[in-house]
Amino acid sequence: MSKLNRDVFYMVLHELQDDKKALYSCLLVNKTWSEIIIPILWKDPWKYLKKGNEKSLLKVITTNLSLNSTYNIIKNSYQKPLFDYISYCRHLNLYEIRRIINTINEDSEMIIFKDEILGIFINENTKYTHLYIPYQFDNQIHLIPGAKHCFSELKFLRCNTSINDNVLSGLTEISIKQKE
Repeated sequence: MSKLNRDVFYMVLHELQDDKKALYSCLLVNKTWSEIIIPILWKDPWKYLKKGNEKSLLKVITTNLSLNSTYNIIKNSYQKPLFDYISYCRHLNLYEIRRIINTINEDSEMIIFKDEILGIFINENTKYTHLYIPYQFDNQIHLIPGAKHCFSELKFLRCNTSINDNVLSGLTEISIKQKE
């Protein structure tokens, strides 16, 4: 398939970004279509998340944990994904991440890998345009290695006034340094 055809397919399929059913059907056409559609679906994976499907998304997310990850050592379930799904994400919804993590029944497991999950999303390979911070959020995400890079193209921020002041001041500092 030529480069022009791939670009045309991207433009057409991008127009379907609000039609989840059509995008999922197109995923099955062939590898090229999948390579075009996966970034569209993963730009904002929270948009397609339905209540009750949290564990499915968590499973995909945890496949991005390193082989030596504490969580994978406990679960012994590492399987390399076909795509680097997280790298396509442009909307970081910390409310949804918290909700997904809360689907884990064992408190000890949740504590062990909560920071690892944040580390998957906040890294040197991903840049977010949208950030959603939940009520009473106190993780100082601006201190996670790669945060400066991740939030360098931030255009939209939604947060509650009851989050930790250090989180907001840290994000503000990153944003101001990027503008200089």
